Amino acid sequence: MFGWENLRNILRAVFGGGADISVVNPLPVTDRATGKVVASLLGGITIAAGDTSTLADCLHPVNLNDCARFLALTVEARYNAVATQGIRVHVITSPSNSEGGTHTGGMGVAVLTDGNAHFRIPNGMVGLTVVNQTDGSSGVITANTETTVTAVLAGGIANVWNTDDVYYITGAGYDTGDFDTWEPGFVAGTFIRQTKAYDQDPAYMKVLIENLDPAQSVTDVDAIFTYENRT
Repeated sequence: MFGWENLRNILRAVFGGGADISVVNPLPVTDRATGKVVASLLGGITIAAGDTSTLADCLHPVNLNDCARFLALTVEARYNAVATQGIRVHVITSPSNSEGGTHTGGMGVAVLTDGNAHFRIPNGMVGLTVVNQTDGSSGVITANTETTVTAVLAGGIANVWNTDDVYYITGAGYDTGDFDTWEPGFVAGTFIRQTKAYDQDPAYMKVLIENLDPAQSVTDVDAIFTYENRT
């Protein structure tokens, strides 16, 4: 007789996994980890007194689409010997890691205008690159408001914005409010490393680091995400 045990073994061989088959779990499900992935987001930058790092500083966002939702964020920084305050961590998320739309302004203009946009302000996208997909040009953003982007376009046909030109900005599209905010420990003249674990499940994450000290730079600043790869 063929039997249920033989059927279960065949299904496991085909579909993988070791979970028992039941009414709740009719087929075996594999959720096998293939190892930890470590992503350095800032790479040891220096943040001036009272400044905050930018979206452009965070060159490699964490893409959580193909991994487990459980992850850890490790923040590193070196405080000046005469610093009086530490840093504040701003974790922000995006569903797509991009911003896009059409130019709703006039013909032959230097500044992109999208009346439907809600760009991160003030100047939250400085350092990112805007691409005029219609014209084939692009440029590094030097300023932005909620609905406008300033960048010198190059490499295209006319290198200007015309009505209905299609644009996109990779690395943008992040929330205007924080997904999470926290402050690591502070001891003047020391190098600190602190980790916080998360069990939420956004699509993309970036980190902005705010230097709370009004007079001293903070150096060797990095944000490192560690998360589990899945098959």
